[in-house]
Amino acid sequence: MTDRVFVSNLRLHGHHGVMDAEKSLGQKFMVDIDCRVIRQADAIDRLGGTVNYADLCDLAAEVSAQDDFNLIETLAHDIAAAILSRFAMVHDVMVTVRKPSAPIRHIVDHVGVSVTRGRDD
Repeated sequence: MTDRVFVSNLRLHGHHGVMDAEKSLGQKFMVDIDCRVIRQADAIDRLGGTVNYADLCDLAAEVSAQDDFNLIETLAHDIAAAILSRFAMVHDVMVTVRKPSAPIRHIVDHVGVSVTRGRDD
């Protein structure tokens, strides 16, 4: 039985980026997490029978706070790798990191990246 467990628009503050101002001041990032979860057909109706989305949020915040990443691609990859490491039921995960205040001269809502990682990678 395959389920999706997802988080949309988790807002984190981090010091990620290559510009000095990004490193010193930090900025807001939005993170989406989309997990394909393999559950047994007789899974219990308790948090232990699935992946808790609050735990996904906590883990993403923990990974973001551990380091100042130059590239949001690396941040997204490290969040995905941590999810696969911690949650055995997750078969694959897509992590999207959006940066609404990117220091570029164009007017955009946000820029971002998505990475997909799985157990078969």
